[in-house]
Amino acid sequence: MASEKKKKVNDAYRKEFPQVAEELTADAENGLSNDEAHKRLKQFGRNKLRETKKRSIWDLVVSQVNNPVIYLLTAAAFLAFSFGDLPEGIAILVVLLVNTIIGFWMEFQAQKSMEAIRKLDRIEAKVIRGGNQVQIDAEEVVPGDLLIVEAGDLVPADARIVEATELKVDESPLTGESVPVDKNCEAIKEEKQVADRTNIVYKGTAVTAGKGSALVFGTGMDTEVGNISSLVEEQEDDDTPLSKKLNKLTTNLIWVILAMAAAFFVIGWLAGKEMYQLVQTSIAWAIAAIPEGLPIVASIALARGMFRLSKKNVLIKKLSAVETLGETTVIFTDKTGTLTKNQLTVDTLYFPGDKLLKIDWHSKEKPTVEGGESGEDENYRQILRIAVLANDASLPENGEQRTEEEGGHPAGQGDPLELALLNLVKKVDPDLFKEMEDLEREMHDPFDSDSMVMGTIYAENDEYYVAGKGSPDAIIERCVKILKEGEISDLSEDEKEKWKERNNELSEDGLRVLAFAYKNTDILPEGEEAEDFLHDLIFVGLIGFLDPPRKEVAKSMEVCKEAGIKVVMVTGDHPGTAKNVGKQVHLFSEEEGEDRVMHGKHLQKEMDDGNHQKLGNTQVFSRVDPEQKLVLIKHFQEQGEIVGMTGDGVNDAPALKKADIGIAMGKRGTQVAQEVSDVVLKDDSFDSIVVAVKQGRIIFGNIRRFVMYQLSYHLGEIILIALISFTLFILPILPLQLLFLNLLSDVFPALALGVGEGNEEVMKMPPKDPKEPIITRKNWLQIGIYGLIIGGAVSGAYFYGHFVWETSEEINNNIAFFSLAFAQFLHVLNMREAKENVFNNQVTRNKYVWLAVIFCVAVLMAAYFIPVLAEVLSFVSLGSREWILIAVASLLPTIIIQIIKLSREDF
Repeated sequence: MASEKKKKVNDAYRKEFPQVAEELTADAENGLSNDEAHKRLKQFGRNKLRETKKRSIWDLVVSQVNNPVIYLLTAAAFLAFSFGDLPEGIAILVVLLVNTIIGFWMEFQAQKSMEAIRKLDRIEAKVIRGGNQVQIDAEEVVPGDLLIVEAGDLVPADARIVEATELKVDESPLTGESVPVDKNCEAIKEEKQVADRTNIVYKGTAVTAGKGSALVFGTGMDTEVGNISSLVEEQEDDDTPLSKKLNKLTTNLIWVILAMAAAFFVIGWLAGKEMYQLVQTSIAWAIAAIPEGLPIVASIALARGMFRLSKKNVLIKKLSAVETLGETTVIFTDKTGTLTKNQLTVDTLYFPGDKLLKIDWHSKEKPTVEGGESGEDENYRQILRIAVLANDASLPENGEQRTEEEGGHPAGQGDPLELALLNLVKKVDPDLFKEMEDLEREMHDPFDSDSMVMGTIYAENDEYYVAGKGSPDAIIERCVKILKEGEISDLSEDEKEKWKERNNELSEDGLRVLAFAYKNTDILPEGEEAEDFLHDLIFVGLIGFLDPPRKEVAKSMEVCKEAGIKVVMVTGDHPGTAKNVGKQVHLFSEEEGEDRVMHGKHLQKEMDDGNHQKLGNTQVFSRVDPEQKLVLIKHFQEQGEIVGMTGDGVNDAPALKKADIGIAMGKRGTQVAQEVSDVVLKDDSFDSIVVAVKQGRIIFGNIRRFVMYQLSYHLGEIILIALISFTLFILPILPLQLLFLNLLSDVFPALALGVGEGNEEVMKMPPKDPKEPIITRKNWLQIGIYGLIIGGAVSGAYFYGHFVWETSEEINNNIAFFSLAFAQFLHVLNMREAKENVFNNQVTRNKYVWLAVIFCVAVLMAAYFIPVLAEVLSFVSLGSREWILIAVASLLPTIIIQIIKLSREDF
């Protein structure tokens, strides 16, 4: 059997289930035998998706050393060892090791966190095997199995429905549709999209009501979820913007310094200088030019942001994703479960007399009804009664309350629409709710897809109360009278049409609408009458349901607008529903509504026509499938945008992977979505995205600040070495001294800048141009001036000692070294914004800056006074005049730069 060609049923939804059973060689009554099931398990494999390959320890290590800075430092270490300079070589290797360990540990912890957050996935499945119902591991389900599903089950495989009784399935993880889908066993003749195949249940979806049986025809990668998973695998991971910019910056620095070192080497060689001196000076050039601490500080700054965000329910899987969040210019967000609570709630009650009542659920007490008095209104009372009586759902007796994020309503069992009705009545009139619960049900006409109605009969006093609800068109046609302002009158055909129009109006506003009716009767129906007793009813009104927006989303939208970030809703739901939610969360205004919504079926035409402006102005794309989400992501990326994509369903996974930043939901998110994302929101809150973007912007500002700090004093080192070595052919500072100094300056003061709290006004600024490099032309001008001032001041001190005092080369070396060291430590204070106060700014308020400066000075002086370290670093005893010269040379750059900043606010 294992060698046979796999059985595959195409278009199962268009075939009668006996035909599907025949093609699968399956028994639609007794299921497979255990032996046959075992053979098919070998043939088809286990019912699971291909798992994302976990990054190995080796991959994590390699990713830390795979950058140009590491390459150059490795080459410098090799040269040092080649010439027998062990201290230098070892020092360089220590730098490499520290950087690798920090980066590796952060990403390893992120990977471990992801493994902990995965919830998947040992689910059970009920199948018929050999005529008996058994419960098995879902991974053992095979094509041909007869699956049994009921409310509360997670569907383990794609299957063609054989029987269905009031079966409803939540397909939002697959299609984005927020309302459960009614399922039946009828074949569909015409071609339909996945969301409209009502006789199929899909792997990964949840049964919300009813029960049924179905023939499995697709497992593992042969399911719809598997198809989307394959689409995900086709998307390649691109380097993040930060990685690209840091690599470009360091590559350019390397080429510049290699050219300068080569020029010095050639000139020195022509002048007959010793090879060792030339190589040693070339190594010094490399160490002076390259900020050795850049990878370390960048990793730690990003890790610090990562830890800050983890405390705010944001899990970052890759360090570089933190900064990329800050560059985001467009956020594509799913609707269901991201902007909304993914729980249907009563929104509108519409009664005869054009009385429209809106329910306000934000009150901590009873929801208030806007639009008129309702307490004594007979329609209001009757519709609440019907809501409880014509209802098969149930709420828990203890009334256990969900959190606000989970919907705020008590958890219960049954159809979400019916649960919403029970929650409404229990909240607005608990006494009526209890009274209706105590009535005895006599008869029940369950909902089915043909009649589109359901009804019940209850004994009440000496008569019977008939309660009915269902599709507005179906209920209205069964009504002969209407309850209006306490009076019952005949319902004319014209009025029926008007109520059907009102239903359409509510539906266009994105509401799911049910109609309600009742009647009183003296006798219980019998015979055929008992099978369909919902007729000659009294029409009461309509109720509109909505998956309500999360409370905090509207405020987050305003923050995004102020920050210049465009938010776009991309959903598989209907246009009316998406538009309504968009207005409620302030995605756009009432006036802008029509121009901001586009149906998925029009997307390709707009793409083909090159209508970029219309696509750019659209803020809601409805009825889109996974491939269209990919098309949208690619389109906006081609327009130069940095795209963030949020989602929780399997249908979101390809787009999550393609986006510059994929943001998955941690609570409701599927495993596939979490695996391919860069960020996981543990609280599923859109507000957490705004927090993450703010942190990303702060981190980018911090990275720019410490890179400027590092590059400017490294330029000062280059200028110092160039001025002395090209004029006197003397190396003013030894490579080991430079490495020691740079380890202090590159790590501690730079790190203090990197973990700063940043500017609180950062979310009131527009996003920077995604093409803007880490260091702009203005920044390079600042770096150039800073470097000239530092290099010039220290070179002046060296020349003064050499020509005026005619001191030894060792003493001049120490003068240059300590002048440069203190100048570098103090230079951190020059990293304030020019508009900020000299004494009270984000640098001076940063306690880590002061701790870093004090620590560096302490370490430097300890090295000077400890004989062993002083000998290794070639320190000699200095007199008071040398220390005075060092003090002047190190203070002068900070004084000059602060004066420039005071005179020019744009500097």
